[in-house]
Amino acid sequence: MEDINEEKNTMDRNELIENEINNEPIAEEPQAEEVKMEDNEPAMPTGSKKPLIISLIIIAVLAGIAAALYFSGVFNKHKGYKKDRATGLYYQFFGDIHDTAAMPKTGDLVGILFSLRAGDSVLIPMTPNEMLMDSLYNGDIFSAIRMMHVGDSASFILDGPEFFRHFMQDTVYPFGKDPLYFDVKLYGQMPKAQFEQMRAEYEKAMEEKKAEESKNISEYVAKNHITVKPTEEGIYIITKKKGTGEQPKEMQHVTVNYTGKFLDGTVFDSSADRNEPFSFTLGDRQVIPGWEVAISKMHVGEKATVIIPSDFAYGERGNYGIPPYSPLVFDIELLSVDNGEANAQ
Repeated sequence: MEDINEEKNTMDRNELIENEINNEPIAEEPQAEEVKMEDNEPAMPTGSKKPLIISLIIIAVLAGIAAALYFSGVFNKHKGYKKDRATGLYYQFFGDIHDTAAMPKTGDLVGILFSLRAGDSVLIPMTPNEMLMDSLYNGDIFSAIRMMHVGDSASFILDGPEFFRHFMQDTVYPFGKDPLYFDVKLYGQMPKAQFEQMRAEYEKAMEEKKAEESKNISEYVAKNHITVKPTEEGIYIITKKKGTGEQPKEMQHVTVNYTGKFLDGTVFDSSADRNEPFSFTLGDRQVIPGWEVAISKMHVGEKATVIIPSDFAYGERGNYGIPPYSPLVFDIELLSVDNGEANAQ
């Protein structure tokens, strides 16, 4: 029994020592956290690109948002203006967009009200104009007008130096970094084909009018029993009262009274009726060429009726109520000749 008890005591001591050892704290190696996989989820292979793909998608979405904000004008350097990618023009429309109305094309005739301004300077105030659509460069005023519908009003920012180079005879842009604004209302448009037909009809009518001019002058001369010969320019000078004073020379100042009429006797202008004598410098191109010719042949105190063909009056363009190819009749009195300053009009 003693042996058995001693053996048992020995086993009890060994077990106690082992338990003490086992109960002593030991630093353990960190273990990787176990990832619980769903039954239907495939295990991720080593070296997966999924995080990279997600990052690229996020970047693409952010880039798309930034682009949308940029083209909507949030990030534009010109507040309130959007940028047209095709022309590079910044633009801003006002009021209603007439998107069912016609849009001009190259070669069309357009009617616009427009102004040009830079900084505090107004180059051209709001002015009506008609012009043919024919671009000189991408992003010019015609590129801007092609973005509009008839009835639209808008403001465009042009490349100032480029505009001056093409439209202002290579003048250097004088406004530094200030933008050049083109404010415009498109009030009319005529398609190229219609305009060309109208122009052809107009040119034909003008040719007929020009051909009739010589005939009309001859009939007027005959009807009024005019016997004087015309000058080499075709100008008739019919003296009504001889003058005894000085005959004017080139670059001298002359003062006259006049009444201007058409061949049918309709008066279109008269300094005599206004009681406002008119002064100008002879030979300084301040008056029509026919006046230069006629008055240079008169003397102070002389009164004359002068018949002037359109080539020496307002020609094919006409002027303020005077139609193209209109011969004119002037009753002129030469009041004085001097070297003083003229009040040219």
